[in-house]
Amino acid sequence: MKRLTLMRHADARWKDADVSDLERPLNRRGCAAAEAMARRLLELELVPDLLLVSPARRAQQTADIVARELSLPARRVVREEALYLASATDLLKVVQGTGPRVAHLLLVAHNPGVSELVQLLVPHGSAGGLATAAVCSIAFDTTHWTAIGVAAVTDVQRETPAKRLFGLFG
Repeated sequence: MKRLTLMRHADARWKDADVSDLERPLNRRGCAAAEAMARRLLELELVPDLLLVSPARRAQQTADIVARELSLPARRVVREEALYLASATDLLKVVQGTGPRVAHLLLVAHNPGVSELVQLLVPHGSAGGLATAAVCSIAFDTTHWTAIGVAAVTDVQRETPAKRLFGLFG
């Protein structure tokens, strides 16, 4: 059994002429949403064996918050250059290159690649892409990362920060 959890980085500051896209930080709302989603992952017992994160500052900050909330040791959080603005195909290549001892992999990356990978792996799932800080966790009935795909999907869980906030007031 393999589980892939895809997370879009949390909400970042709007583009500023003095800050490159790679260096854009999270805003306050993004920090709060990342914390809420990390707590939700903990509630759902979706603690990864390995967290791969884009080198973008907003993704790194999201991953740092998630790692702290999930008590992941630093050695299980790895910066992966190939995740920066990667396409769904490029993200899938990174996933398929994951070692066999990793049963649960969490990627923190960017749209449109993350949402497109969800649609590729779960084409009949709920429509729409991942909002900032949202996650989609997919379980596969396979022992090899190279064999993940639509036919092997056994479970899909989607969570969004807005859904969590509405749950608090509804």
